[in-house]
Amino acid sequence: MEPKCVVFANQKGGVGKTTLAVHMAIHAHNMGFRTLLVDLDQQGSSTFLLTGDADRHQTEAGTALDLWYPNRKVPVQVSPIFGFDFLQASAALDAVDDDLDPAIRALRRLLVVDSGQGPYHVVVVDCPPAPGVRQMAPLMVADRLVVPVTPDALGTQGLASMIQLGLTQVRPVNPKLELRVLINRLKANSPKNRAIAQNLHDQLPEFVLPDDLYEREDVRTGLRLGKPYWEVCRDAGQQDAWYQTFDGLLEGVEGDEAQTQGVEVDAPDNADEILAQQEARRGEVMS
Repeated sequence: MEPKCVVFANQKGGVGKTTLAVHMAIHAHNMGFRTLLVDLDQQGSSTFLLTGDADRHQTEAGTALDLWYPNRKVPVQVSPIFGFDFLQASAALDAVDDDLDPAIRALRRLLVVDSGQGPYHVVVVDCPPAPGVRQMAPLMVADRLVVPVTPDALGTQGLASMIQLGLTQVRPVNPKLELRVLINRLKANSPKNRAIAQNLHDQLPEFVLPDDLYEREDVRTGLRLGKPYWEVCRDAGQQDAWYQTFDGLLEGVEGDEAQTQGVEVDAPDNADEILAQQEARRGEVMS
């Protein structure tokens, strides 16, 4: 049984791609699925959120780069904050951007890597915002492409290109690929934001996910406690929207026959210290 591969990608930065990819992995893990998050962005934002270490990606050893070397073991680690497995980024990942075929072969290794307890049920890939090999190759092995957008003029730039890429270049090679657009960081008090979001729903009903996710500062609160936003959200509507969004993206994932309810993830003892590092050392990391 191959895992379901869910890829988060956009050709525009600042749309919440990393935050959403991490939430996807948190939810899959909490539902009891063996989950692997792969950070292909050389900036290492997912790696940072999963470890609290802003410099962890400043290495080539034991990173996603090892996927490109068939004789090397896939260097899976366990997030000390969230408890699921991850493959960390490297600042040198742009070295693999010259050739698509080796990248596709490298990422196909993710479909057969063993977690130590059996194959993964879910593989989540966080892509870099720049178009190129590390955006294209994951789509060739993915089951779902999730394109986050913010409902503003800048946030929707690149959406048409991503849809065209998926439909015209990827699906002929990977016909199983499903494309989903996720509206994120909607400002509830902005009529313009709401109008753009509604227009996306009206114009792209076959792609746009039904629930919009609002801009909320307390998303950080959940992440620093090792919890998804819906566990700390005080807005019942958004609590449901966040949960239902990621639960819907798990559709079709098959677990073990003996799989039961999800697993509990305790808050890390040094949660406040991790948050302080995030704020002081890197500023806004919710990219």
